[in-house]
Amino acid sequence: MSFFNPLIQLEALITLALISIISLRLRILDRKGVLASIPIGYIIFTLGGVEYFIMLLLFFGLSSIATKIRVKKIGANFLEKDWVRSWRNVLANGLIPASIIISGYLTQVPCKSLVAIGYLAAVGTAFADTLATEIGLLYPKKPRLITNLKQVVKGTPGAISPYGYIGGILAGLIICAFSYGLGIADISALPTIIAASLIGMTIDSVLGATIQAKYRCVICGRITESRVHCGERADKVSGFEFVNTHIVNLMAIFAGSLISIALTIWI
Repeated sequence: MSFFNPLIQLEALITLALISIISLRLRILDRKGVLASIPIGYIIFTLGGVEYFIMLLLFFGLSSIATKIRVKKIGANFLEKDWVRSWRNVLANGLIPASIIISGYLTQVPCKSLVAIGYLAAVGTAFADTLATEIGLLYPKKPRLITNLKQVVKGTPGAISPYGYIGGILAGLIICAFSYGLGIADISALPTIIAASLIGMTIDSVLGATIQAKYRCVICGRITESRVHCGERADKVSGFEFVNTHIVNLMAIFAGSLISIALTIWI
């Protein structure tokens, strides 16, 4: 696919314009989220190809549906993350996949499968983490913190549950099925993509439990990801202040992608 093909440029712009309008109308992205998504989508569409863009769109669409279902069942304020996604969420989930496509295009690496596997594992990690969160919140019991397996409140960074891992596996299977159907990855690569996505999702939980900043509300006493809670500045109890949920997502997606490439080379 040639980046300089005017037809491809036109297709990308029309497609992104339509998706942007739909995202705003359905309140999937806010305005800054839409602005952040356009260059990421444009890069993947024009440098990677329609098939790679479809995989990103699949993650985006199904994740949004899962979030809408969760909000309908347990409310929008239960989890302190964007349910109308912001530019931070878009960059956290899209920056690594876009960077992989750029690096593959610029270097013209002979082993194209490495670019595909790294990209699919990055999208797979983001998708697995999102479905693990949304489906995990429907777990009827309290989840457990990944570092010590103690029961914690739902929505606590680093919390895991059987439902969450079912969601992660489901995400991996969906990514593999569509990537195989679109001809991006052959069947031998699918176990690597699923494994890397689940490992990346688990790394996200470990980072959330250890280095992500957590605060205690001075009004209600709740442990929260937000610096401000109940209208007052909360006290930091653990983690690094500059590490929020979006930084954790970015790091985990990067790790999932690297693991998939390492596994492919090793195997």
